[in-house]
Amino acid sequence: MQKPVELILPKIERAIFIEGYPGIGLVGHIAANFIAKELNMEMIGYVESPFLPPMSLILEGKPNPPLRFYGKDNIIIAVADIYIPPTLVNEIAKEIVGYLKENNAEKVISLGGMGIGFFKEQMEVWGVGGSEEENKDLEKLGVKILKYGSIMGMSGKLLWEASKERLKAYALLGETFGDRPDPRAAANVIEILKNLAPIEVSTEPLLKEAEMIEEQLRKMHEQMESARRRVEKEYESVYL
Repeated sequence: MQKPVELILPKIERAIFIEGYPGIGLVGHIAANFIAKELNMEMIGYVESPFLPPMSLILEGKPNPPLRFYGKDNIIIAVADIYIPPTLVNEIAKEIVGYLKENNAEKVISLGGMGIGFFKEQMEVWGVGGSEEENKDLEKLGVKILKYGSIMGMSGKLLWEASKERLKAYALLGETFGDRPDPRAAANVIEILKNLAPIEVSTEPLLKEAEMIEEQLRKMHEQMESARRRVEKEYESVYL
């Protein structure tokens, strides 16, 4: 009987596994792809499943699988460019954790977003570890520990499966408005990640991208506000 999921991935001992599947604000997705690009990582594997959509993702003129693994030294980054049904998320997470346990992984880190529905001057990073020891690691880095709530999708499932197998596991969630891609939240998450993994990247390009998006949103808001005032003025002139 064919397995629902197969990982095509070379054996890497003592791996640091970083997951950045799509989620709120695309925070993890943006962060993971940015790191892979900045570190010139190569694609080293992918997820095979008959339950994935029949498609190729074209990147720089070449076909790629939608669920990929990038690697450099002992760092593995998992990225996805499609929505994955919950049942398939469960199977993929179990296969990943099985692989990591077999190869004595050093730690598992999930990157994602936490939608708060508003903006504030200093957007923070929340997190939770697979055990109290990992929570203490995060607290030392200034991460706010999530005491109650839920983490959906691959990040939540990986955290649970890894903790069951007593792997060091962390989930980092950058605060984000939640309704649009948020490179600033991705940058905030990466800054924390750099203390948990040997990753040296500057988040300046992400912050510049965030400023461009924020400026576009500000102009859109001004245009909408100007149009609203104009309509109100026209109504006033009709009834005077």
